[in-house]
Amino acid sequence: MKLYILAISYIICTGFNATANKDTAVELASIPNSIFSVTSAELLIKSNTAAKTVLGLSEKSRAIEAYYFPGSSDKRALIIGGVHGSELSSIEVARSLIEALENGEEPYYNVIIIPVLFPDNAVLAQSKPAFIGSSMNYGRYTNNISADPNRQMPSPGKAFDTIAKDHLGREIETENKLLLELIRTYCPQRIVSIHAIRDISKAGIYADPRTDANGMALGFTFDSSLAIEMAKYIQSNDGYIPGNKLDDVPSALYHCDFPAVSAGYRQPRNFHGSELPNKRGVGISLGGWASTAINNESNPINNREAISILTMEFPGCKRPSDYKALKEKEYFSHLIRLYASSIQHIFLEEIF
Repeated sequence: MKLYILAISYIICTGFNATANKDTAVELASIPNSIFSVTSAELLIKSNTAAKTVLGLSEKSRAIEAYYFPGSSDKRALIIGGVHGSELSSIEVARSLIEALENGEEPYYNVIIIPVLFPDNAVLAQSKPAFIGSSMNYGRYTNNISADPNRQMPSPGKAFDTIAKDHLGREIETENKLLLELIRTYCPQRIVSIHAIRDISKAGIYADPRTDANGMALGFTFDSSLAIEMAKYIQSNDGYIPGNKLDDVPSALYHCDFPAVSAGYRQPRNFHGSELPNKRGVGISLGGWASTAINNESNPINNREAISILTMEFPGCKRPSDYKALKEKEYFSHLIRLYASSIQHIFLEEIF
């Protein structure tokens, strides 16, 4: 599937709108650092062809790339890697998926893939090769005071806007603002957020229970079944995915989340992530925010249904190239392709 490079339309605080044409590469030096929102989704969809674009620039002016692959339906999916730059294997899974879609059949879902949401943090992790996958977590956080990148979402049930703060009133980082604006304009029905986990016994695919705007559960069967089906695909192809407990009682619930309740009951949410000073690990995750519907009667323009969102936790943060033994390199290369393939052949197809 041939990829085109698209320059996209940017909206900055002055209201400037730069138009772009298909097949025109983005000149990164000309992109203002003051960008705070992007309207690229419709340009990608209208192109109706596989395309590569740039959502915007990171805090250190690195391009945040996005890849679009048209599907055979009107359904939309979003795949995100590199939310935590320290989790380099998550980026490898996203890039493996891009390669598979470039060379594979058309998916059922239209899909946008962001392989590295926080490229600055990933570069930091790569600069410390001896510590990749260690508890030092180089690249997980942008700096010593910023909140965990996966704990900067708006309050559940509240829409994102460009001046909004996160649930605790903190500034949302540029990269997350670009992601939230993309979700607002692209309106995906399904999301996979690809992560990696140091405790490989908890590697798996997990679902966030969807709720209405008031936090009342909508039912967990659909999302749970989708996650379990992906996990079964991985296990049946000689993959390692112990966290879903497929040989015991299969589960799509993340190990530190509250149990899913029956439809119509209030769904508890976990607002805690990593234990960090000044509550830097506390806040709303993308899973908690996206899986909650938005319904504002006074300003309905940003209303949406709850999104089915899965969190993929790959076993270990290292890339295959970070392992020393040839067998380890080969094995983890196989796992990277397999986790990516579960997205391609299960998540992006007409299942459930």
